[in-house]
Amino acid sequence: MIGAGGGASFQVVFKFGRYPRLLKKPRERADMADKPTRRQSTIHGITTYRRRPVAAGARRGGRPLFRRGSASRAGRMLARWRAALACFGAGVLVLAGALALPLLASSSAAADVDIEARAAAEAALLQSETGGRVRSVAFDVPALSQYPELPTGCESVALTNALIACGFDLRKTEIAENWLPTSDQDFVHAFLGDPASPDGNSCMAPAIASTASAYLDAQRADLEAVDLTGAPFQDVLDEVAAGNPVIAWCTIGLEEPGDYYRTAQVNGRKYRLFTNSHCVVVRGYDLDAGIVLASDSLAGQVAYPLETFAARYYALGAQAVVLRST
Repeated sequence: MIGAGGGASFQVVFKFGRYPRLLKKPRERADMADKPTRRQSTIHGITTYRRRPVAAGARRGGRPLFRRGSASRAGRMLARWRAALACFGAGVLVLAGALALPLLASSSAAADVDIEARAAAEAALLQSETGGRVRSVAFDVPALSQYPELPTGCESVALTNALIACGFDLRKTEIAENWLPTSDQDFVHAFLGDPASPDGNSCMAPAIASTASAYLDAQRADLEAVDLTGAPFQDVLDEVAAGNPVIAWCTIGLEEPGDYYRTAQVNGRKYRLFTNSHCVVVRGYDLDAGIVLASDSLAGQVAYPLETFAARYYALGAQAVVLRST
């Protein structure tokens, strides 16, 4: 075009109708906000999604019409905090359990150390005393074997050996068969199971004390059975020094106590049933030699180290029953 001033001027007109097939009619564009569209995925196939609703005339990418309220956000935050606290609490419990196991083990070990220390101190004191205590004593107590008739009946056989030492005439199995009560639950006042069975268990000092008392009463004897449980080991030796047989609880061969598999609380005292518990009759001692003489239904007539015997006596709950004159 030639302008009025003679100069040339050009007017360029751009039309947006180059690709008319791609343009939507006004009504079709308005309906796009409510129609699901399809998106090409990065793999073969088509994935559908729904566009957020937008207000008429609003720019694409603007805020949605239906915003979640502040209460909803607070609820989400509270849920997250609760989840975090739950995870933290679980971690604390796991840590506490991990710390508790060694603490429990150390408590048990500490108790064992206390028992050993107490036994060592008492044995040293007994051996060093120069007072009126009898230094050595021994008297006859038979050592009937619990086998084969009573494979788990060391307690009843120990009582039998003690009664024979006191002058009574009875068979090895008489106490177990006729006098000792049995139970399938109580091991404190009765024998748990059957002493004639290899699967039998054991009984505690109250069961032997009551059994001995029943037998002595039936014989109208001038003897009594006294439960010494809880007494210091030197009291056991004092009874022996007086010529009285003492039935005492220890372990087989004075080995370390095994696991205990049952407990009972009676009159404020805790009783534990060990896998290798044993029962013998103390019939003498020698403080200068540092030994305890025992009638053992498994080992026969034996001399045990004083300190070790005292340690096992305490580990088994310091249980003992003495037969003495009334």
